[in-house]
Amino acid sequence: MDTDDQHLLQRAVALHRPIARAASLARGNGLSLLAFGVLSLLVSLIGFDPFGLAIGAVLTMTGLVEFRTSRRLARADLLAPRILARNELILMAGILVYCVLKLTVLRESGDELSAQLSVASGMDIDLADLTDSLNTLIYTTFSVVTVFYQGGLARYFMRRRAMIEAYLRESPEWARRTIAEL
Repeated sequence: MDTDDQHLLQRAVALHRPIARAASLARGNGLSLLAFGVLSLLVSLIGFDPFGLAIGAVLTMTGLVEFRTSRRLARADLLAPRILARNELILMAGILVYCVLKLTVLRESGDELSAQLSVASGMDIDLADLTDSLNTLIYTTFSVVTVFYQGGLARYFMRRRAMIEAYLRESPEWARRTIAEL
């Protein structure tokens, strides 16, 4: 390999590095989603919780898509960033629907807790109000974090498309094949 080819290969490796990091992130994120999804499905099957089954299915499905698409991203497939971004947005929508439902229709009542803790009746604590406040705080915070995390990942993956285009444009075919074999 002559000096010019070495420089071309080094340039191709440098252009591929951020793509490989994004693929690694997608792979790890996909595996995490798969693990949590399968656990959610198992726990929901034990108590037959239809809502939990739906959550587990969404987590498992998005995890599988993300894991499988990470391989395409590593191979510099131009469609992979869009698929990954859309997958993150689907997951974000699912989580936000869950949070909105928990804040409205499926809101848990503090009355149940008050009945169970009749010992607290002598204290000046309104457990129903406390439970209501904590419920609101938890699901509102979860919604905000989801928008930033899943939205940020979607944006991150979409920005990899320009990097893939540069990699494909500036790297000769032989250099891309060499990198793919590594």
